[in-house]
Amino acid sequence: MQGLPKPTLKSGLALLAAAAACIAISATLYGVHAQNQEGRYQDDEVTREALPSSYAQFQYAAITGSNNALNVSMLPVVTPTGTVYKNLTLQVTADSKGNLTVGTPSVVNAQQILASTFKAGKYYGPSSVNDGKNVITVTGPGVVTGGNTVWSLTSTADPTECTYPASATWYVGPPTSTNNPAYARLKKAGITSTAYSYGTAGNTSNSSTCNPNDAWSGGTLIGVSQTGNSITITSFSTLGFSDSATPKDQITYTLH
Repeated sequence: MQGLPKPTLKSGLALLAAAAACIAISATLYGVHAQNQEGRYQDDEVTREALPSSYAQFQYAAITGSNNALNVSMLPVVTPTGTVYKNLTLQVTADSKGNLTVGTPSVVNAQQILASTFKAGKYYGPSSVNDGKNVITVTGPGVVTGGNTVWSLTSTADPTECTYPASATWYVGPPTSTNNPAYARLKKAGITSTAYSYGTAGNTSNSSTCNPNDAWSGGTLIGVSQTGNSITITSFSTLGFSDSATPKDQITYTLH
């Protein structure tokens, strides 16, 4: 998936721990949400892969390590009834010969914070996307019918016309509120998490040199969250109209 910065594990121990976590957590997740043995399928250009109906998406979690502990925060777990978020802690110990022992993972529900506070200003994208030239300007807050707070972002062709999303508007409030203009789409997609504020993104550049992927087409359903000076925009759509409770892509910008 293009455009999505992948978490980097900075030591061999953490890398081994992450692999062990993927194995160890499966039993824990099974105890939380039973697997549907029929599975489901996910298409791409090369393969047709059977997926269980419940699975974890480590690529969207925040992964950090400290000595012998591996911490995975806000780990999306896709279930037949929607996406839930977990925090995982895994202890890994090494003996005098360097052999690793993986402990039983500790899993708790992630705190679902209502995303209500955003910061206006100019934000820059990650260095791994378009050579760090993505720039957006966030403005707000405003008030719309029903009392919802509204925020928006815009981009310009300077320094790159390939910034995505090129524009967006999102509304602060629970996804179950009928005052949110995106309510009908959220309900149909089964999105209930209060970890985001939701809205829609505008068209990306039509330039042949820009190809952020199908998750950022015009009309994409997005979830937006702010942590400190970082704002993360998550796509829940493919081609701008096929919505899902499962994140399709995300990008994080930093306030400067």
